[in-house]
Amino acid sequence: MPISLEPGSEEHWLYLRQLAHYLRHSRQILAAWDHYSARHSDPETFQPHNEDAYGLRQQQRDADTLAAFGRVYYHADELVYAAEQQLAQLPASDRIRRYAWQVRELHEATECLYTVYNDWLTVRAALPESARPGTLAYEEPLAESYAEAWHYLDQWAIHGEAVFAVNALAERQSKSGAPTAVAALPTPAVAAGVRRGAR
Repeated sequence: MPISLEPGSEEHWLYLRQLAHYLRHSRQILAAWDHYSARHSDPETFQPHNEDAYGLRQQQRDADTLAAFGRVYYHADELVYAAEQQLAQLPASDRIRRYAWQVRELHEATECLYTVYNDWLTVRAALPESARPGTLAYEEPLAESYAEAWHYLDQWAIHGEAVFAVNALAERQSKSGAPTAVAALPTPAVAAGVRRGAR
């Protein structure tokens, strides 16, 4: 569906606050996971002492991270779109090119997240009637979906700060009234084409 989020609008600031919450929460989840992994793996081979327990804890990390992404999921493409619009109005520089690369990474991660979710809906629809939440037949494919999504959620945790940096630069330029020199982005923005999962 078409995206028309206005940078600096009330909705934009709401989505930024939701993203800030995710970035804080995801760092806590990752820190807890790193602590667990260090305590329950061989320090030389990095192999877990108990693979079953380790796997279950990893699944919990994946599920917690996806839950933390929560509301951001529904507006991730709009946040990327707004950042792309702002980048296009900022003077070209090495810093802007770095932010443009990070926003492009977020764009790709968002598309992949929506694809993972839609794939899960397809898998869930094909499950037998007996496969209910809490059963192995349901939980195993769900855990696989969470595991696939985690990498893209981690990309948001790694590069999400760029959205705030771009917004701050755009706000500063808007307040200063400085003349605009359009920065050429490495690839054209196609955020309007992102297909979001069901809400």
